[in-house]
Amino acid sequence: MIYVLGSINADLVVYSVRFPDVGETVVGNDFLVNQGGKGANQAIASQKAGGETTFIGRVGDDYFGTLVLESLRREHINLRVKREKNTSTGIAVINVDEKGDNKIIIIHGANGKVDGSETAYLKERFKKGDVLMIQGELDASVVRDAARIAKASGAIVIFDPAPVSSELKSIIPFATFVTPNETEIKTLTGLSGDKGAEALLKMGAESIIFKKGEKGLLFLSSKESFSVSAFPVKAVDTTGAGDTFNGAFAAALHAGKPLKEALVFGEAAAALSVTRKGASISSPYEKEIKEFLKTHSVKFRVHT
Repeated sequence: MIYVLGSINADLVVYSVRFPDVGETVVGNDFLVNQGGKGANQAIASQKAGGETTFIGRVGDDYFGTLVLESLRREHINLRVKREKNTSTGIAVINVDEKGDNKIIIIHGANGKVDGSETAYLKERFKKGDVLMIQGELDASVVRDAARIAKASGAIVIFDPAPVSSELKSIIPFATFVTPNETEIKTLTGLSGDKGAEALLKMGAESIIFKKGEKGLLFLSSKESFSVSAFPVKAVDTTGAGDTFNGAFAAALHAGKPLKEALVFGEAAAALSVTRKGASISSPYEKEIKEFLKTHSVKFRVHT
């Protein structure tokens, strides 16, 4: 089983040619309301990519809670979700420009209520070979406890340290894979680029998957290091691309694919997702990823 302990939000997405400056009003091109939250995005990406997935989290007792839960049910994801009374569902306000870049503001809402009852639920169920996906949108102590329990149970822990904060450093030693981008590496280590990724590995993770967007990724562990090029596509909206990668990568690993094949599978899923608008709604299905891989390839090189 692939377990996802994480956030679930309603995404309020505004598309415009460019981002407004301070005090400026810009006329937008389009507006969408859909399900988001890094945890839920990763759960949907995993399920769509062929993984059997359970999502654990909380929503509010408002309209948005109903909306986001329905998106998970449509994909037949197993749910362990509590509805909090007198609490709003998490909200993300997202601006996307014509290049597909985004700026995001998050309101935690019910996500901030996730606590030890969720980790107790996981402790009763983890077994060797399971996968746990975690992120930085929940209380760091809760996420750390879940990672510690998963590692002790022999489960694979995939940790996305976003949104990044210094508190997340304590989770790294319990992670099988840490999947940061450039900003997250610099915040966690004080160093940039590949040097920062190497410093992050020394903080205790088994391996680092440094996500470089259109430049591909860098994989680092104590045993090997290599780069994987990205698939060349025209980006429309990069929102949720990292979550799509994590979900598809988790699905491929859980299905028994070798590491490099699983990384390429995740890269292909992310490439497809940025050609579409939205977060989880843009993540591709397993069949789409396989069809894409029939006509596209990437390059590997040993990291030096």
